[in-house]
Parts: sequence; C-alpha cells; structure tokens
Amino acid sequence: MATSSKKRCVNLTEEKDEKTPVSKGTRDSESSEDEGEEGGFGSDDDSDVPELNEEIQVEFEALPPHPDDFHGIKRLLQQLFLKSKVNLSSLIDIILGQSHVGSVIKQSADQLAELDLDSDESDEDQDGDNIFGFITVINITSKKNEGCIQEIKTLLDERCTQCESASKASEFSHLLNNSSHSIGLLINERFVNIPPQLAPPLHNSLQKDVTTAAAKNSKFKFDYYLLLSKTYKDAISPEQGKKKSKGTKIAESDQLMFANAEDEYFHKESVMSFDYPVTDESDTALGGKWTFDDAEMRTFRTVMIVPASKMQHILTQIEDNLTM
Repeated sequence: MATSSKKRCVNLTEEKDEKTPVSKGTRDSESSEDEGEEGGFGSDDDSDVPELNEEIQVEFEALPPHPDDFHGIKRLLQQLFLKSKVNLSSLIDIILGQSHVGSVIKQSADQLAELDLDSDESDEDQDGDNIFGFITVINITSKKNEGCIQEIKTLLDERCTQCESASKASEFSHLLNNSSHSIGLLINERFVNIPPQLAPPLHNSLQKDVTTAAAKNSKFKFDYYLLLSKTYKDAISPEQGKKKSKGTKIAESDQLMFANAEDEYFHKESVMSFDYPVTDESDTALGGKWTFDDAEMRTFRTVMIVPASKMQHILTQIEDNLTM
C-alpha cells in the first residue's frame, strides 16, 4: 500500500493486464433484480435499458474515505440495513472521522479522466456514482454512547431474540454489550457485481491500517469483530422438484450463500452467529422471489462475532481462495 500526504492507494488490479474485468452490461433474470435491492451498477430503475452482452475493463483503486464520498457510502449502507431504524448519516460521520482506517473503492482517476471527455456529469455527481464499495471497522465498545451504535446494537439484539433461543439471545447480548471486550464493527460493502478478487487486498489493507492505528490509539485493539453479512438461502417446497401447488408452504434450505464470498471464511471462524430474514424489508423482487437455476431465493442478514485472534487465518483463507 503506497502512502502519500493526500492519497493512499491499494492495488486492486490484476497482475497480468493490470485491469480488473467487471461484467457491467450482462443482465439476466436474477442479476437485474439483484442490483435493485443489493445495489449493483445502475441500481436505479433500468427496466427500459436494452440487454447488453458486453464485458468492459474497469480499473479500481482504494482510497481513504473523503467527505465527498458521503452519498456513495450511504447508498451502500442502505442496501445493508434496508428499512432498519439506524441513523446512517451519523454512522457515516464516524466513518469519515477515522479516514485513516479503511478504504473506498473507486474507478481509477486515469480511467475516469478518459471517460470525462464524453461526459456532461458534474464532478459532484460523479463522486456519488463512483463509489463501488468500502471497508472499515468501528469500535462499538468505545462508541457505545453514539446514537447510531446504540441503534445497531438494539437492532441485532431484537433480531437475535426473535430468531434464536432465549439462552443464545442472552449470550449474544452479553458478549455484544460487555465493556471488558473491545468489539470492532467490520463493515464490508460493495455492489454485487464487483469481483470478489478485490477482497484480499482490501482486507489486508484494512488490517494494516488497524495495526498502524492501534500503535497510536488503543481503541483499535480489538478482541472481537462483529460482522453483518448479506446472505441468501434456497426456498424449497416439501416435494422438491415438483411444481408447487397454491398454498404450498415453502421451507428454507440451511445452506447459506454469501453476497460477499469472503464472508464465508469469517462465518467458519465465528464463535457465534445467527441469521434473520429481511425479505419483507425489500422494495424489489430480490427480497421475495429471486430465482437462480429455477430455485427461489430468500434474503437474510447473517450476524457473526469473530475472535480477532482468528483474523490472520481468515486473511490467509481469503488470499488462497479468492486471489486470481
């Protein structure tokens, strides 16, 4: 990671051709719906856009969060929290207030300069549209009195109580609110059609930032990481493979599919996790009936608490499995 007084850049390009391919124009029944709720390229209504079977080359760079990134970060947080009562503006203020930890994913400045020649958009519009993802970690133990942090804790406590046993909900609440543990809320959001090969350098860069920050400020020394991940499950009928009759109750597969592929490795190392459904919170088809290979999908959020001591092993797994 190169550092300068104004700009920090993480190499997010492939070594072979120094470009990361992203399928931007290819759409099918599930990807177009997916981009509505989960924030793919062009998450606004694009039902009238003709189908394009085209692959473009996009160069990404990771930079420190900047105040101009406010709206782009908010768009990504909205796809994570949906209709939950969390003050996202206050949460973003915290993220921007610790810009030395974490990164935002943007299209490279050089490539944008070429595109600007054919664009009439203002710089302000492009700043909002040019955020494709971000990663950061917030100490929710030291910031426990912040309103947005309290709202996130309340949200997760309530969902755990609704979805899990009383004993597990009590254990989760105790771990989440125990001030003797330093817990970092690790937020890792990006559009669904951003390649997972960006995950290794982003997570490695974040941990380098945390290590550097912890040397100066103990609030970045974490005992646990708390993650909220976008996940999906197959919706299956009791007689799988047969046409469902009207009124047939739909069951759910126990197999989780992660929107961010690397989250699977965090899940494997978690000391506690639970899922809660968000189907009813979605305004688009993905929240209810997203089909993939004729299988209906249900949307969830998966909450994980992961020991910080497992982080190096997780990073190794992400590097080994997601690096091109």
